[in-house]
Amino acid sequence: MSITEKSNISRKLLMIPGPSECFQEVLSSMSEPPPAHYMDDFVAIYDEVITLLKQVFGTRGDVFLITGSGSAGLEASITSLIEPGEKVISDEYYLKFLQAIGAKPIMLQRGRGEAITADMIEKILRREQDICAIAVAHNDTAQGLTNPIDEISEVAKKYSVLLIIDAVSSFGGIPIKFDDWGIDICSSASQKALSIPPGLVPIAVSRYAWEKIMNRKNPIPSRYLNLLTYREAHEQYGSWHPTPFTTSPTLVKALLVSLRKLMAEGLNNVYERHAKTAMAVREAVKSAGFKLLVMDEKYSSNTVTAVRWPDGYDYRKFWNLLYRKYNVMIGNPPAQWEAWPIFKDSFRIGHMGRTAMRDYVLSTISAIE
Repeated sequence: MSITEKSNISRKLLMIPGPSECFQEVLSSMSEPPPAHYMDDFVAIYDEVITLLKQVFGTRGDVFLITGSGSAGLEASITSLIEPGEKVISDEYYLKFLQAIGAKPIMLQRGRGEAITADMIEKILRREQDICAIAVAHNDTAQGLTNPIDEISEVAKKYSVLLIIDAVSSFGGIPIKFDDWGIDICSSASQKALSIPPGLVPIAVSRYAWEKIMNRKNPIPSRYLNLLTYREAHEQYGSWHPTPFTTSPTLVKALLVSLRKLMAEGLNNVYERHAKTAMAVREAVKSAGFKLLVMDEKYSSNTVTAVRWPDGYDYRKFWNLLYRKYNVMIGNPPAQWEAWPIFKDSFRIGHMGRTAMRDYVLSTISAIE
């Protein structure tokens, strides 16, 4: 991809790290009248969605759909699996969910732009006793990096601790091998690399996770974000009503369209497209004089790039110029800085799903230059 090429897109582009833009086929499917959320027609749609989701997860085990944002998946993972007083090695994404149920999170300490490594986790496991789980993000959108879950999983196996993964911004754009890596719970979301609107949470659960859930000392303190609720509903009446609560049949149909599109392209081709797009974005921003936020580029994300602001740079002017003159919306707008000061040091470019394509990237690169 040459950065001197021109894009064919003239409208405003959503190049934030999610929600991402929807495929036209997805938008078309959502304009149709919604089916009922039960009975044969919808069950056929739902079952195909689950079959295709298992391929993306890389699992033969249980996969469910929770209706909610990506955070619902994180909370369901923690609420269902972890009990009060249990120790969990955690990143910042899972911290408050662990605190909310009375668990004892052990926060990973790292620098800005630094990936979580297997060595970091093993040092804690050597030092601390009775740790039951590790809960970390696969892809860290805030810092534009991908944590090495394959290596982290080896440490989890070595110390016989469960592994909980947030794959919200990697699912469908970066390979996940749930079974091969020995992940125990992995949750995602519909609005990132799957390129449909927010509202659905695919979540996979291992047999080891089920064993712990079934042997809890305390009841799961939730009905809606309780993985047992979804399992029991599937077993009892999944043949005609596949979810325990009313889901969004419109979104489930849209997800099926998106997943079929991924499979038609081929998952390996999808992952390669994301990798090439990410490389083009990284090289372009570096050529423009910026530095990446990630400390070690081997951990660079293929779905989002985080870029440091140079000292003394008029970042408000830069962001607003991209947005108002060049019709490109990137992540970390000035309005966000008061609520989340951590984002004040960088801007982020999302390239996931539909936006991990030539014209989107060329428009963004051209505007930045």
